[in-house]
Amino acid sequence: MAAHSLSPDQDDASATEAATLSSLYSFLALTMRYPDPAFCNEPFFDAFESLLASLDWQAELAAMRAWREKTADPLDDLRTAYTSLFITAAPGTTIPPYASVYLDGDGSLHGRTTERTRNFYRERGFDLLSETEPADHLQFELEFLAALAGEAKFDDEELFLQTLFRPWFVRFQEKSMQEARHPFYRMSIQLIDFFTKEEQ
Repeated sequence: MAAHSLSPDQDDASATEAATLSSLYSFLALTMRYPDPAFCNEPFFDAFESLLASLDWQAELAAMRAWREKTADPLDDLRTAYTSLFITAAPGTTIPPYASVYLDGDGSLHGRTTERTRNFYRERGFDLLSETEPADHLQFELEFLAALAGEAKFDDEELFLQTLFRPWFVRFQEKSMQEARHPFYRMSIQLIDFFTKEEQ
């Protein structure tokens, strides 16, 4: 009902903000997916550079350009880095992108936090298409935020960020900045931090 009291201009601005935020979350979700040629290509890297440029992150932009210039096969390079960082690094240096690892106290997957996250999705009318990864994987949480933003459900977005996203992401980011050497993943995690923190 309240939406009817907004002027058309306010409606347009709100819709534009929702669409922009949704696109941003969707893009950031891609950076946390296992690299695939379907999206991990020159236009994707160009968009990444444009995002860095729009924020005036000059040092990060220079690092991204340097990486692209010297890397013969960016897809293969990112796959190696992703596997090393998030899947099979030496014990203690892997950075699992799952909320339950950081919040449930025992470092395991599929914990209480996974269930809480899945329930939050379902209560808002969303569910995972695939059960191959736990619901609290960083990629899925960003896709969920994109869906909420796309429907202008800003209260739900804010609640999710404060209660289920930021509490674990802060720890994940801290560990990432210690372990991640690859410029693409360091920058991706910094961007996720920037845009999820800004929404608080």
